[in-house]
Amino acid sequence: MTALADLQQHLTRFWAMPYHQDDELNAKLKEVQSWQQTRLQQTHRELFEQPKNQLMADYFLTQLYGGEEFKLLAEQLARILPKAKKLERLAKESALEAGSMGIQAAIFAIELDLHLAQWLLAQDLPVNEENMLTAYRTVDEEDERRVQIANLKDVCYRTDKHLNSFMLKKAFALAKSTAYRHGYQPLYDFIDTGFKAMKPLSSVSDFIEPFCERELSIIDQVHDTDNGSKPVAFGVS
Repeated sequence: MTALADLQQHLTRFWAMPYHQDDELNAKLKEVQSWQQTRLQQTHRELFEQPKNQLMADYFLTQLYGGEEFKLLAEQLARILPKAKKLERLAKESALEAGSMGIQAAIFAIELDLHLAQWLLAQDLPVNEENMLTAYRTVDEEDERRVQIANLKDVCYRTDKHLNSFMLKKAFALAKSTAYRHGYQPLYDFIDTGFKAMKPLSSVSDFIEPFCERELSIIDQVHDTDNGSKPVAFGVS
């Protein structure tokens, strides 16, 4: 299956999510996503505030963790994908694969947060740390959250591999004007944003490894219900 066919499947899954037709659920999901973004900024403040990491941090928060910017991208992609076969000839398959993986990661993040939002809405609970902790434990998607982190790591290393190939990078750059002319700007820009975010990094591992290590530690702590009655927060104790 080609990268564009994969992408079409991901988007079909995205548009099938119930919050698109449910205003209350949509509002609750937005609250959960806003809380998640704030939590990520607080948890990884030291990492995110390093000058070389700021573009990458913004890419994570605005692109790979869903939200309104991703929905706009999905709407644009829904219009162009049916006629996007030409794009496979304009850009290297590996670049399209990196873009497809990034979009898949963003959709998976939305799915997981949607499950939290559905539970919170059913219980008529506001979004705060205490209720989010209860929601995480009740929904019980510890394994899925680990997959989410693994997917983010894969996206970063796949994109970095493409960025470090001179021939692939050159081919992608040359495809820009043609991609724009044929109306494929949204997908091109999504992929290009990832490339630009990683460009200042001396090594992508310097960003993604500490990020993933911290997130996995939080997953451990959140789902550890036998912790000797120690207080639990979405940080690393």
